[in-house]
Amino acid sequence: MGGETMTQKLKRKRAQNQDVSELERRRIRAVQKVLDGAKQNEVAEEFQVTEGAVSHWMSQYKARGWDGIKAIPKPGRPVRFTKHYRRALYEIISKHPHSWGYETDLWSVRMARDVLYEQTGEYFSKTRILSALHELGLSFQKPEIRALEKKTAR
Repeated sequence: MGGETMTQKLKRKRAQNQDVSELERRRIRAVQKVLDGAKQNEVAEEFQVTEGAVSHWMSQYKARGWDGIKAIPKPGRPVRFTKHYRRALYEIISKHPHSWGYETDLWSVRMARDVLYEQTGEYFSKTRILSALHELGLSFQKPEIRALEKKTAR
């Protein structure tokens, strides 16, 4: 998906996280607003989608009616990492690692995953945990290692 702006990526990500029925309801409301006389660019802004998306929905509606704007379910295995786990992960990370029995001051992905498993009984890969943390706006940083004392010239 090269050439996407950050806003487009966020919109796509948000849409991926919505269930199919919510996508359909939103499309129906948007198309109905255009049919009622609203301008496509105004509808796009209101629904936080691109003007191209609204235009596409209108084309699909004109070609196939309401069936044309139905959301297509994604094939494959359903996502196990739901909002419930995302919330639990955020609550875990919001506390200091000491409160979970760790002796370090910094979180690692493995530590976050292990605490989430202890709290929920569900095991997720480190990659899934890292992705969820990025979705929450968090990232792991390597600490800068600095000498505690200056070296003196001899």
